[in-house]
Amino acid sequence: MPSNDLNPGFPSTLLPAEDSIQWAGIDRLRSACLGMMLFNIDALSPLPEKLFTPREMARAQGMGERRHKSFTAARLALKRLARRLTLVEEDRPDPAIETLAADDVKPCLAESRLYCSVSHTAQFVVAVAHDHPVGVDLEVISNKPVRSWHIFTAPGERGLLALSGLGPERTAIRAWTIKEAAAKALGLDLFQVMREVEVVRLAEEDGVMKYREKYYPVRHAEGDGHVITLITFDGT
Repeated sequence: MPSNDLNPGFPSTLLPAEDSIQWAGIDRLRSACLGMMLFNIDALSPLPEKLFTPREMARAQGMGERRHKSFTAARLALKRLARRLTLVEEDRPDPAIETLAADDVKPCLAESRLYCSVSHTAQFVVAVAHDHPVGVDLEVISNKPVRSWHIFTAPGERGLLALSGLGPERTAIRAWTIKEAAAKALGLDLFQVMREVEVVRLAEEDGVMKYREKYYPVRHAEGDGHVITLITFDGT
């Protein structure tokens, strides 16, 4: 069975071509960070058995089947991203590439000092890397954020639902993913983000958010009933 640069014995024919997913706006996201991996999780099946570091294995223990599958896909995306960015030696095996930070929760890319972020749904996983704080969120388009719009937005943001021209579901999911991506990049919990991060503008492929009196661009991609939002904190 042919080997590949990810895991000896894991056939390259089973690995998806991450750049083949061409959602609307995805190229702008890819060009805005140092690297991005976007996979259909089902295309990763069967997942490699020998993938985890000892700390990753400890974290995975006790997970249900669905959560374990998503956790594994996220680890694989981060390890492949580390390889693409040549952060590890070519012959280093996957179980020696760490993707958990010291707190055993946040993601990392091997021993590098690059910033990274990862997100997944039941169907897709995305991982990004950057040399400045970065956050990514991936969500299924649904009416759930419309129903909770008044909870995660401030009074000054609520008029955006009618102004974007995208319809309630596609607008609300963009606002929600902005808050989630900002939380990851800034190291804030969602309660803090709801108070401190303001969504200023929403559009199909871009937007603007405000944090501590500074404005930051937001980039969206959409496809297969999903939205990805990317925020990089490398300028105003």
